Parts: sequence; C-alpha cells; structure tokens
Amino acid sequence: MIDYLVSVLTEGSIFAIMALGLNIIWGWSGDFDLAFYGYVALGAYMTLVLTIGPATSPTTYILGLTLPFPLAVAIAVVCSMLLALVVGAIALRHLRGIYFSIVTLGAVYVLYVFAGQFVPLFNGYNGLSGLFDPMGDVLGLDFSAYPFFYLGLCVAVLCVVLVLVTRLSGSRFGLALRSLREDERAAAAFGRNIYAMKLKAYVIGAGIGGLGGALFAGYLSAFNPSAWSPVETIVLYAAILVGGRGSNRGVILGVAVMVMGLQEATRYLPEIANQPSFAPAFRLILTGIVLVLFIRFRPQGLLPEHRMRDKDPADTGGTSVATGSAVAGATLDTGAA
Repeated sequence: MIDYLVSVLTEGSIFAIMALGLNIIWGWSGDFDLAFYGYVALGAYMTLVLTIGPATSPTTYILGLTLPFPLAVAIAVVCSMLLALVVGAIALRHLRGIYFSIVTLGAVYVLYVFAGQFVPLFNGYNGLSGLFDPMGDVLGLDFSAYPFFYLGLCVAVLCVVLVLVTRLSGSRFGLALRSLREDERAAAAFGRNIYAMKLKAYVIGAGIGGLGGALFAGYLSAFNPSAWSPVETIVLYAAILVGGRGSNRGVILGVAVMVMGLQEATRYLPEIANQPSFAPAFRLILTGIVLVLFIRFRPQGLLPEHRMRDKDPADTGGTSVATGSAVAGATLDTGAA
C-alpha cells in the first residue's frame, strides 16, 4: 500500500509541474496549445538519450551519452524551450484561437510521425528505456529506498516551480499576460508587444513542460510514442479547468482531483469479460462528464483565479471594486520594455 501511495504521489507531482507550465500558456495568455505534450515528450526523450549510454543493436538512437541526471534534465529543458521558440514563432505571429490550436496540433503530429518513422532518432515506435534509478548509484540508495527519494525530489521540484510561477504570476509580466487574455486590442493600445509577450509565455510554459517530461522519464525509466496520446493533454486541460484556470493553487488542486483522484479511482472498476478496454474508455467518459459539468455550472473552477482589484476612493472602509486598471496599468508601465 505504501509503494502504491508513493507511486501516485510521484506521478501527481510530475503532472502538477506539467499543468503549471500549461497554465502559463492557456491560463494566463489564453492560447489553447495542443502541441504541449510534444514538449513533454521531447524533455523525456532528451533525458533518456543523454543518460542511458550508447545504443546496442538492434536499438538505435542519437547521442547515447552518460551524463549526470541533473545535467541531462537541464539540457532537456533547454531543448524543449528551443522547439517551442520555433513553433511559437510561427504559430503566434498571425494566428489566434482555433487557428492557433490547429497549427499546434499539426506540429505535434509532425513530431510524432517523425520520431516514429525516423528510427535512428529515438528508436522509432519502440521508444527508449534503461533509465533505472537515476542518481541512485551516486547517492548509494538501494532499490527499496529509491522511490521515496524520487518522490521527495519531484515534490521539491514542484515546490520550486510553484514558488517561481507564483512570483511570476504577480509580476508586471504576469499581469500583462492576463491583459492579453482578456482583450488583446486594449493591451495593444497601451503599447504592449502582443507577439513578444505571448512568445515569452509560450517558451516558459514549454520549458516547464519539458522539465515535467524529464522527471517523467526518470519515473517510468522509459518513453515511447504511445505516450504522445492527445488524451494526456486533455487530462492536463481538465485539471486546469477543474482547479481554476489561471490559478496556481487551483492547478495543484485540479491535478489532485483529476489525476490522483478520478484517474486512479477508475483503476478499480470491475473487469468485464472480453472487454479489456472498458476501464480506460470509461475513464475518458468520466473525464468528459466532469468537464461538461464544470463548464456548465462552475466555469471558474474550484479555486478561481484571484482578480486584481483597485480600492474605491469613495470607500473609506477599504472595500474594493473589481476593475481592469491594475492589469492595464502593468501593461502601460512595461509598454516600452
């Protein structure tokens, strides 16, 4: 039972890191990105090829280095950000809304097919494996103690990412991103460079996604194209929507509900004879039902995003009224940046 709880908490921490990255792209700047899981996959693949050593026949892949796990993770994050810079530079320049989503969906499928068909890159559709207990040998941990260490590592990384993202959220950059989400024309009227702001957010979010993918590779010890399923991205979007779009605390709660709660609860559904796919299919059905109910009855999520407010000068009691001037002011202050 303890091993199961450690596994669930580790996976939940990793998915929370991914969701925080996606929340920057969708929750803050309002871009519905369907290529996000491609950055997660690239982070996982790069971590593997930088740590598992040279390929042995019939397996083939690039690099095949034996770098320390932390260094490999750092390089994987940089690679995810560079890929996002290329995709974002093309998709964000003139595309918005559904057109942006279609282009990013096309981008992730191009990556999927290329990684699967070009076998020398990442061993094709068979994927990569062999990252067993990264850092375990260096720290002298045995097999039974290592899962607890990796859980602590993932939780620590999650806490660091949460603190950094929270500080970024309250900065003028974070406020300016929200102004873009609410009304791009109004933000542009204050002198904000819409394209540059969205591209920065896109690259930062993809980098955090790549970090989650790197940790995911260390957790699974393997990765292959079957993990590129769009369903994984939908689960992340569902967690953000349920927790509260734009809210960092809400994202963590949403992951706890959708990934650690709903996803795990459906594993205990009774098996039906000759229907081995019943549980996975029913899991998707429940996810869709939850999304529809939240969109209909509580679109702000369980922990809604905190709206910036200005005090009413006529109110001496300190009561606040909601306005958009705080976000607009941040946009104006940084307009020449």
